[in-house]
Amino acid sequence: MNLEYSPGTPSDLFGKKVRLLVAQMTYPELVGFLVQHRSLSQAEEDLRDIGRGICTKLMEIWKPKARTVVKLVNQLLKIVWNTKLKYRIADRTADMKPLNVQFIDTNCKLCQSEREVIEYQDIRYCSASAGLIEALLNQKAKEGVMKLPYTSVKVETIGSKASGDPFCIHLCTFNY
Repeated sequence: MNLEYSPGTPSDLFGKKVRLLVAQMTYPELVGFLVQHRSLSQAEEDLRDIGRGICTKLMEIWKPKARTVVKLVNQLLKIVWNTKLKYRIADRTADMKPLNVQFIDTNCKLCQSEREVIEYQDIRYCSASAGLIEALLNQKAKEGVMKLPYTSVKVETIGSKASGDPFCIHLCTFNY
């Protein structure tokens, strides 16, 4: 068997299953570092920032075709975590546009660390996923290609399996 070094490209990296294993192995250490050096709320914001940064880099090589929020989010999370989220429209505007949409993850890859016990249950562990979603939806709003005419979106993790919730929930609040 010949094992040659091949540097590959960023698109090669995103196409390999190893990304999930690496994320699950390193993410607990990252969370631990942030919790030890920052407040819990700042650590969560840092995790969202990391997710935003990852999505921004991903969008340099990935050009999604979907134009609906649900399809776009599911395309992103299929690429990054090999998962699909359910969704629920929690609130609507007076003209019936979605105001708050909850994306529900019953199989969160970040909360399913190889470790038996998540050490930091006071933090919404999978906040990086909220950053991924927020960066994607805001970029697409700037491009003006979405069927839903929102101008921006704020995404926060309001439920996390690692914190004892039954599933992870990412709440998208749309501005029109």
